[in-house]
Amino acid sequence: MVPSEDQIVHVSDTALLVAACRALETAIPEGIIHDPFAERLAGSRGMAIATAFPELDLMRFGVGVRSRFVDGLVLDAVAEYGVQTVIILGCGLDSRPWRLDLPSSLRWIEADFPALLEYKSAVMAEVPARCRLERIAADLTDASRRDAIYSAVGNAPALMITEGLLMYLPAETVGAIAAESSAKSGIRYWLMDVASQEMDRRLGISSRQSIHNVRADGHLNGEQIMELQRRNGWKPFRHRSYVRESHEIAAARIQAMIAQGRLATDREIAPPPADDPSGVYVLGR
Repeated sequence: MVPSEDQIVHVSDTALLVAACRALETAIPEGIIHDPFAERLAGSRGMAIATAFPELDLMRFGVGVRSRFVDGLVLDAVAEYGVQTVIILGCGLDSRPWRLDLPSSLRWIEADFPALLEYKSAVMAEVPARCRLERIAADLTDASRRDAIYSAVGNAPALMITEGLLMYLPAETVGAIAAESSAKSGIRYWLMDVASQEMDRRLGISSRQSIHNVRADGHLNGEQIMELQRRNGWKPFRHRSYVRESHEIAAARIQAMIAQGRLATDREIAPPPADDPSGVYVLGR
């Protein structure tokens, strides 16, 4: 099924850009992530957005590393923690239900705005998911829609994913999710990514108007997000560090970006310390 022009227009540029970055990584031998569905999801509009994006190489590298780390932690959680349901908030154009080796019995629930889910359904209509895929339309700032998500998840052991999401939400929404999710459902594990303020500065995220335009007023930085989770009883079970572990999967790419002045040196900002908290976490309660 081909998505309508109206559906395409109402998909956020950010979601299309992230999918395009995965597609571009997939197309090169040294790509950090392999996603055979990314180009389909990005479409021509997404690929055009990526082509026009400043510092695209750095953006696609970051998306690739984050996606690679999240992939591994999802598979670990499903295999080792008895997770029966995965709920991904702000799912965007994620393709894991189609490309990861997931149990066919696993429930995978996607939650996002209706227009995005309609577009995604149209694009992926002919591709069978590897697990039990469900969708629920939701504005996460609406408490009643969050309650609908928790009701859909039920009480079976569940993993919640908020990939590339929390930095855009109002602080009160992030706090509500942290407090409500395990109290109102079987969500016992939380997979999330954070970038410290130093990492933001190093990568130039803080100075990009395109990022500011889609961040809510009162959004949180990475350190504030981690502190909020801690106050709500969430503890880190596993962690993949952007600073320490990216070299394990992309040492040559990192050295090339340093040599070309794309990391830190052109902004006269020192690299983050080794204990920088930026990375992907599995939290538990």
